[in-house]
Amino acid sequence: MSYYVHHTPGRLRIRIPAIRNNPRKVDAVKTILDIRGTERVEVNPLTGSVVITYDAAVINSQELFNVLQHHGFYSEGRAITLDAQIQQASHKAARKVGRAFFGWAVGRVLEDSGLAFIAALI
Repeated sequence: MSYYVHHTPGRLRIRIPAIRNNPRKVDAVKTILDIRGTERVEVNPLTGSVVITYDAAVINSQELFNVLQHHGFYSEGRAITLDAQIQQASHKAARKVGRAFFGWAVGRVLEDSGLAFIAALI
């Protein structure tokens, strides 16, 4: 389970898989984030996405992460950012393209050598 994180000062978005379609956990997240400095907490139970708007002069994002981690709703070691997500997708695409090219090249070699073999027999 990984946590997608996007942060700009004053706004933090975290996708928390554990709260998807779980009203009890959605309510728990809303309750634990009702702290000094948070201005608004929006939770989408269908996607598991939590958007926290906060006053950066009162609380910082690390404190919000700590609150979520303390209550078991976040793990820093499993967090990925948009950059990491893009990098993972590009590596996956490169592997697929590499496999496709290799398959094509092997097919061409076998096709050519098969024709050469038949020509040698004639």
